[in-house]
Formats: sequence, C-alpha cells, structure tokens
Amino acid sequence: MKLREICQLNEGGAVGHLMHLYDNPELTFAEIKSIIQDAASGKLQKASEKFDGLNLVFTWDASAGQLKVARAAGDIKRGGMDAETLAAKFSGRGSLKEAFDSAFSILTGAINSLPRKQIIEVFGEQGNLWYSVEVIYTENPNVINYDSNTIVFHGWPVFEIGDDGRVQASDDRSGVDVLSSYIDRMQKAVANRGWQVSGPAIVRLSKLSNDSILQNTLSKLDSAVNSVGLNDSATIGQYLSAKIYDDLTEFGFNKKIQDMIVSRVIGDLGAPTLIDIKKNIDKSQYDAAAAFVKASPKLLQGYIRPIELAINDFAVELLKGLESTLIDDTDAEVQRLKQATAEAISAIETSGDHNSMEVLKKHMQKLKSLENITSPVEGVVFVYKGNAYKFTGSFAAANQILGIFRYSR
Repeated sequence: MKLREICQLNEGGAVGHLMHLYDNPELTFAEIKSIIQDAASGKLQKASEKFDGLNLVFTWDASAGQLKVARAAGDIKRGGMDAETLAAKFSGRGSLKEAFDSAFSILTGAINSLPRKQIIEVFGEQGNLWYSVEVIYTENPNVINYDSNTIVFHGWPVFEIGDDGRVQASDDRSGVDVLSSYIDRMQKAVANRGWQVSGPAIVRLSKLSNDSILQNTLSKLDSAVNSVGLNDSATIGQYLSAKIYDDLTEFGFNKKIQDMIVSRVIGDLGAPTLIDIKKNIDKSQYDAAAAFVKASPKLLQGYIRPIELAINDFAVELLKGLESTLIDDTDAEVQRLKQATAEAISAIETSGDHNSMEVLKKHMQKLKSLENITSPVEGVVFVYKGNAYKFTGSFAAANQILGIFRYSR
C-alpha cells in the first residue's frame, strides 16, 4: 500500500477522497499552520457543514432531458445511471433503496424546473459536468439523526468528462453557484413531496477564546517536523520520507537501496518493485528489505500519528458547540450521541474481544472523553489552493467507536 493510500480515508460513493490536512503529502507545514491559524481566528473562508448522509454525483443530459447519477467513478465513465438502473442497484435494500429512489425523483423535479439556458451552462449540452450532493433521508440515518429529508448541493467536487472520455476533477465550480442561486425555485418545484433542497451549508466558525489551544497545536507540529531536522518549508511527504530514512539506518543498507526502499514505500510514480530491489541488494539483506516494505503501512500510520492527533485535538476545540443546519434540537441530539457512544464503549470493554479493545483504545486517544461530544456536526469542509479538506472533531472518533460496536455485535 502506498503513502497516498495510507494517508487517505475514502468518503464513499463517487465523491472521491476528502482529505484531512495531514493526508496531502504535498502540503507544507507552513501551509498547515496558516490554515490552522485562520481557523482559530474565525477567518476560514467558505467553510461548509459536512453531513453524515449518502453521496450521489449527478448530471443532466440536456439533449435527452434526463438526469443521470453515479455512485462510483465507473458509473460516470459508463454515462451514469437512470432511475431504473439505480433502483435495480439497490433492490432489496429497504430504506437505502427508498432514499436513492426518492433522491432521484427530487433531483429530477428540481433540475427540470431550471431554465434550459442555465441547465446547459451548468451541465453542458450532453451532461459533461457532474456535481456532488448529499442525500439526507430520515428513515435511513447513519450516526447522526437529522430532522428533514434533504438534498444538499456540495461545493466540491466537480467532475468533467474530457473529449477523450476521461473523467477528471474540474477547477470550475461556477456551476455550483448557479445551482445555489436557483435553490428557491427548485424548492418550490418539490415542496409538495416532503423534501428540501439546499445549497452548501456555510458555517461561520467563531474565533477560539483560548489562545493556548492554537499555540499548543503549533508547538506539536513544530516538534514533529523538528524531530527529523526539517522546518516549516518541508511537506508532509518529505517529513514521512525523513522518518523512513531514520528507520532504515539500523539495517546497514547502502544509499542506493535506501533510496529505492523509500521510493517504494512512498509510492512514487515509477517506484521500484521488490523484484527491482532484489536485483540490486545483497542476498543476505533482501529479506530485511522486503519485510520493511511489507510493514510500511503500519509504520507510516505511526509516523503521521503525532500530527494526526495534534490536528484532531485542535478540530475538537474548533467545532465545540457547533449547531447543524438540519437539526432543530442540538442539545437533544448531542445527548443521544453521547449515550449511544457510552453504550458502545461499555459493550466493547466487556466483550473480551482483544482486537476490538485495541481499536477502541486508538480512537479513545482522539475522543478522550464523552464530554468532548458537544456538537451533532460531522465536520466542516473548506477549499485551500484547489483542494478540499475537512476538520472533523469528536464525531470522527465517536463514529469509529460506534462502527466497532455495530460490527462486533
């Protein structure tokens, strides 16, 4: 498994990966600090609520007057799914099928209400531009219980089908602004069906009242990067490479072999294979090199952990008390989440399942206490230099703990 795969956590559906700051190997420590300082000062631009729903990517083929949706990148390449194909895909899956069937119907009515000129502007003549929505269906909740059936148009990502048929991310998000400007019109078109449509839910983050939280986070980032003799200009990828080189010193590999192993572990384009390494290494050293490469996924997770925990602790404070745009009684939902998480922790601790308890311990490093569950918001999403990132506070750990409980049970 490569560095980019180790660092990533798939969001599900065709939306692709929504990164934490430490997931991007090209992001520098200086940039991470700048983002964190902006967030702490309440200056994070265009942050929107991240919802705990179901993802769909969609387009509109103006030439056929038809909605097409996708759940995976392959669906887009094949031209997307119509209502019949989508229904067949989730046949027999109860409320999940109901959620997607309803969402298809609501999206069809909503987009069909737009002027043809705007439809072509947003999607192209033959649906070459694809947009992401979150489907909130109250009969099919994940972890958070929302109060209304809602389709939320996301500001990211936008996919474009090129002339060569390839699907690629587009930097042009103007279509999202056009869709958002027609929200009232779309809502009127579907109002009698018991659903809402919404643009990205912009969140106003308040300035942190305690400056020590920011300073503590910056100090932890400094400690991580300084531990390998680098400074703020270093990227996450360079930090991880330096950690790998440090660990390789005890094996006595020459510089050429070290470079090959680091390239392999990092996942560089054209990186050498284990066979390539075997051809260039002394036979007596090959088993150690192969074992190191195979163990590298866990090593990489350990290398990034101090940075992950520092940013997580900051995000927990940043999102404290944040209210969701789709929940009427924040306090009641927070209490429900606390109770559910407490029951999951208790069940795992008394289960006798060593593996589950070890995973619980890892996630409790992030959650620390049930008192840190103060918001029913999954997280916030923001865009920096063309990439979308997320801050997820206590929800991320609680979600994982509840997942262990459900899976074990």
